[in-house]
Parts: sequence; C-alpha cells; structure tokens
Amino acid sequence: MRISYGSARRVIASGLLLVLWAISMPPSEAVGALTAVDDRGVRLRLTTPPRRIVSLSPSLTETLFAIGAGSRIVGVTTYCDYPPAARKIAKIGDYNTSVEKVVALRPDLIVAGAKANRLAIQALGRVHDIDKALFAVEPENLTELYDAIHRLGAITGCVEGSRRTVAHMKRVVRSAGRLRKSSSPRPRVVFVLQRDPIWVAGSGTFVDDMIRAAGGVNLGRSAGKGYVPLSLERLIALNPEVILSTHSTTRDLKRRSGWSRLSAIRNGRVYKLGFEAVRPAPRLADAVASIAKLLHTR
Repeated sequence: MRISYGSARRVIASGLLLVLWAISMPPSEAVGALTAVDDRGVRLRLTTPPRRIVSLSPSLTETLFAIGAGSRIVGVTTYCDYPPAARKIAKIGDYNTSVEKVVALRPDLIVAGAKANRLAIQALGRVHDIDKALFAVEPENLTELYDAIHRLGAITGCVEGSRRTVAHMKRVVRSAGRLRKSSSPRPRVVFVLQRDPIWVAGSGTFVDDMIRAAGGVNLGRSAGKGYVPLSLERLIALNPEVILSTHSTTRDLKRRSGWSRLSAIRNGRVYKLGFEAVRPAPRLADAVASIAKLLHTR
C-alpha cells in the first residue's frame, strides 16, 4: 500500500501534537494509578488523579496549593487562611470536623494530620468508602516535611510541583545557614510557646530544626523532647540570648516577675514570629530565613 506524501505529513503532525500535549500536560493531569504510603502505614491507591480534595489541616491546605493541587480543593477548615484563596473554599469545621459536611462534598481524596486529626480520621473511617480516600501525614521535622510533601505530590499527581517546592525550601534553608559567620558563636535561643506556665520547644520539633538550621542553639533541648514545660528558675539558669515566640514581646516579658534577669530581655532580643513559623508547610523555609536574619544581622 502506498501512502501519499500529504498523508504522511498529516500522520507525523498528529504524532507531534500528541507528544507536545503529553509534555505540556501539568502534573495534576497525569494519567495512571497514583499510590503512596501515609504515616499510619496505610497504602492509598487512586486509579486517577483526585478531582475533589478535602483538607483537614491549615498546613496541608497550604502545601496542596504550593505543589499545584489548590484548584481541586473543595473543603477546608476555618483555620485554613493561606493562601488567601483558601479562605473562599467551603468549610467543614475547625479541628472538630463535620463528617456530614465532608461526605456532602463527595471527595475522592481527604488529607489529614495523622495525630492532629486522629478523632476525625476515626469518625470518617466509619463511613463506607470514605475511609478508602484518607491520606494522613504528621511530619515532625524538616526532613520528614520534605518527605511528606513528596508523598502528597505522588498521591495528587503533582510530582513535579512537589519536587520544585522541596527544592526551593532546601535552597532557602541552605542560604539562611550561610548568614552565620563560621567564626561567630551560635546564639543561645529558646522558643517560648506559652508564658504561664512556661512551655518551650524541645528536641524533635520543627522549631528545634529551624533554630539549628538558622545557626542557633536551641536551649529548649535540655528540657526534653517535643513541646515541654520549663520552670522560670530553669529558664533563668539557661539565660537565653534570644527569645522567639509567636505572641511575646520584650515589653510584655519585662513586666513579668523574674524575666528581666534574662540576657534576651535586657538586650531587647525578643522576637515575635508569624504563625508560619509553627505551621509544618512550605513557608517554614522562609521562617528559617527570618530567624537567621534575627540571629546574625543586627
């Protein structure tokens, strides 16, 4: 059978169009089964990229937007305020999730915090078929956060978006670490989560990772793992040079009995951070950069 020159050109052109379409197709439009293991050890497998996603956590909502899945989110919590577009999405409750509202949104993927949303996960698990769409993560440090972002990218079909997000975060964190001169001592830092009673960020927390990445020493590590109580006497003995918090200021702490004895208070080195500093999402890298500037550029 003979094929005319014109027919051959049309076949080749059609093939090129298909190739170009496949190359230009965004990650969220990827074809084929998607699979990932969550932090409960549950392997979730979706036959197609999810089109209707419900997020039970502000950090997960922010992450989904960052990797390119934001346009497919149909339900979020009342605390999901970043990016601004998240505020316009239907609400399914706060940390007390309304199972009825979640079910009514007909999600094909629900992302949740494995620990923070434990009760909601249990409640949703009792709903037929909904439990098959649950994906739960609970990263506790920067390395685990990078991994969680990659897995969210895998299960949403946003693999490239998750790679770009993690690569950007790592660049920002590395750059922040270079602000400290190698000959300079690392400032002694404490992150005050609560003033009365005093709770600080200890080892094994995002804050601990962030302080070290920014070139500081987290004195809270001596109090234990996680977010832990600390007596004022012990805090005075540790005598931090810098106090970080999401709510405290130098003026505020000066008024509290005993606090003025701290080096950080005397030298006015109490810094109030935004809530992005305690939200396990991509902006943590920016928080590391902010902390590094506070510690090393005065």
